[in-house]
Amino acid sequence: MAQGDSSRQAILPIVATLFAIIAAARIVSTYRVFSETSDEPTHLASGMEWLDRGTYTFDVMNPPLARVAVALGPFLAGLRLPDQNTPGDWGNEILYARGQYTRHLALARLGVLPFFLLAVFVVYAWTRRLAGSGAAVVSVLIFTTLPPILAHAGLATTDMPFTALLVGALFALTLWLERPTLLRSLALGAAAGLALLTKFSAVLFLPACGLAILGGRWLVYKYRAPTADVERRPRLAAAAVATLAACLLIWGGYRFTFSLQPLSSASSRPHLTIDRYLGSSGILHRIAYFADERVPVPGFFKGLRAAADLDVRGTNAYLLGKVRPGGWWYFFLVALAFKSPISFLILSGLGLVVSILGVRKHPDWRPLAPPVAAVAILLVTMPARINLGLRHILPTYALLAIAAGLGATALWNAPRRRALGRAVVAILVTWQVVSSARIHPDYLAYFNELAGRHPERILVDSDLDWGQDVLRLSDALRARRVDELSIACFCSADLSQHLPRYTPLVPYKPTTGWVAISLFDLEEGGWYQSKPVPPDAYSWLEAYQPVALVGRSIRLYYIPTGAGAPPDQPRSTR
Repeated sequence: MAQGDSSRQAILPIVATLFAIIAAARIVSTYRVFSETSDEPTHLASGMEWLDRGTYTFDVMNPPLARVAVALGPFLAGLRLPDQNTPGDWGNEILYARGQYTRHLALARLGVLPFFLLAVFVVYAWTRRLAGSGAAVVSVLIFTTLPPILAHAGLATTDMPFTALLVGALFALTLWLERPTLLRSLALGAAAGLALLTKFSAVLFLPACGLAILGGRWLVYKYRAPTADVERRPRLAAAAVATLAACLLIWGGYRFTFSLQPLSSASSRPHLTIDRYLGSSGILHRIAYFADERVPVPGFFKGLRAAADLDVRGTNAYLLGKVRPGGWWYFFLVALAFKSPISFLILSGLGLVVSILGVRKHPDWRPLAPPVAAVAILLVTMPARINLGLRHILPTYALLAIAAGLGATALWNAPRRRALGRAVVAILVTWQVVSSARIHPDYLAYFNELAGRHPERILVDSDLDWGQDVLRLSDALRARRVDELSIACFCSADLSQHLPRYTPLVPYKPTTGWVAISLFDLEEGGWYQSKPVPPDAYSWLEAYQPVALVGRSIRLYYIPTGAGAPPDQPRSTR
């Protein structure tokens, strides 16, 4: 019996690896299906600047690490930074160079794949430490079949790298809290530094999650194990080592530059972030303005300030058929509810309950860490005024996948009604695997069964339409022999490289002939000649039946001069 158990334990890491390989193959298969999403050219251009010119100035809204990874493949292929005016133009110049658009886009996206594999490893290692290899395999299966994870692991953006590195940093924190050795202090500092080098959200998420984990640990020891042998003295030396390691990595990420500049200048007044948090007058306001305009700081803080300014200004957000500046406090809760497999929500919720109830039997704070960190992320993003997609809380999926593995394992091993528990686990996991397979390759546009037939009435933007279906539109127009159309498309791709003769669709001006419109423009308005368009600008199209839904995000219409369907094309139903 012991030998059989040993054999099973030995094969479990192989099974987890197989799940990761299958998911990686699914991700890679999407590279040439989808055109660039709106943010990919900017990320590519910024990373290429770091590699090619040794500077990082084009777009400082994100730190450089993930962007450098995205640009590395094209850089090694011999591509370099051209001379253009905006980062978006630079990115497209790189992508369309040598007439090899899909190859260069695939090379950029390939830079994100190692971060996905790293995230899988962290999910496996963390779950295994909490509940054994069996639970770890279940967590990996759940994580590698989550459509939002597969979607963003296939794009040249910062969201999947940030997920891997943030969750890795939190795992390192739990190990450090168990025993703050020198090695673990260095690992924690390195992991935190890398997360901070990937996305400025880490400045908010790391302390929020860390405090949540520390709070759970403190409560367990206070109420469940008051006599536990816990080191209560400040671990200043270990914390200092971790901090120093993080700072050195961040400095290295900005190429060890000593170039210091003030955050802003007097010409950019008023400084909205200062005014929001310190008021528009008073001694603190004057001190903050002086420091903002006179005190030189490293480039990391300039980027952080730019991200904070964007949050203060807010952006237009779309939710449940409405557009609102600054968004809603419950935006991410709704997005999580509709964009996650229902089976995943059930299992992760069960995992949270199991973790809480487990504390009553055994004073162990560690199983609480992943779910409470996920809850912390949701809480701190509620006041955010940038509601542009579920991708901004993507790390919650890795944390909840760990909780789901714990929940599934607890139900599988339940002492009562074991057969029923195992049947429920099998049904829920199979449900997720099947729903994930059915949506392939449209992971970005995935919505669960609660969304119904028209998910565009719930979310649009990067949760449904991120400009990813231009290549499919090109194929659809070629198949229908369309040689001219009007279009309103939420994308950054150069349409002249993909489409026949086209004219931009003018807001509030009905037209005839072939019309293509992305769901973002139809529901949210989009832009026309670089100016924002009201949400009802193209509502006249709702009176017509689309000929086809191209991919999941572009409607194709034929608007006749009189009544009737397009020539040789059957009228389709929505």
